[in-house]
Amino acid sequence: MKEAVDDSERSTGRSRPYKSALRQKQAEATRQLILQALAEQLAKGGLQEFSIADAAQRAGVAPRTIYRYFPNRDALLDAVGEWVDQQLGDLLYPTTPIEVAELAEQAFPRFEQQAMVVQALLVSQLGQNVRSRLRLKRRQSIQNALSSLPGEAGSVEAVHAVIGHLVTAETWKHLRDEFGVGGEAAGEAIGWAIRILIEALERQR
Repeated sequence: MKEAVDDSERSTGRSRPYKSALRQKQAEATRQLILQALAEQLAKGGLQEFSIADAAQRAGVAPRTIYRYFPNRDALLDAVGEWVDQQLGDLLYPTTPIEVAELAEQAFPRFEQQAMVVQALLVSQLGQNVRSRLRLKRRQSIQNALSSLPGEAGSVEAVHAVIGHLVTAETWKHLRDEFGVGGEAAGEAIGWAIRILIEALERQR
């Protein structure tokens, strides 16, 4: 009976559901492995040194396996851009001045946990493209969140720019590389500094 069932499956071209689910799971695991390998390569050498062969070697797969998942280099880079965004998770889009300070406290420890991914964002052309899209939306949310603060036009705009810079990955990286400050401590310090600036502006009401 079992052979008859198997023959029926082969004759109809259908596979067992559990086999199909297993293949999908294995395929997704391989895809994630390739994307992680690419992010590691980007973090180490940037886009200029990137090659399919090197990414395949780092992932432990054959180059043809990469092309099976990503037909060309652009498709691969687009996919790793989405993967990088997923690794950073859902960071806060602030709606109030205090939430801007909380964004630093949330983001910097996460940058530390995903240091390799953030490095890839900072050093590669791919990362710059990904960050430009992400930063535009978050920068606008920060500007909107700070818009309720008082102050003279010139000075308040400058303070807003300073606060916006404080919550960037570049600030996290500088504190980490130049001063050895960990992500959690850096986030707390930047959050404290932003609150001081907010309080100073509030006193101008």
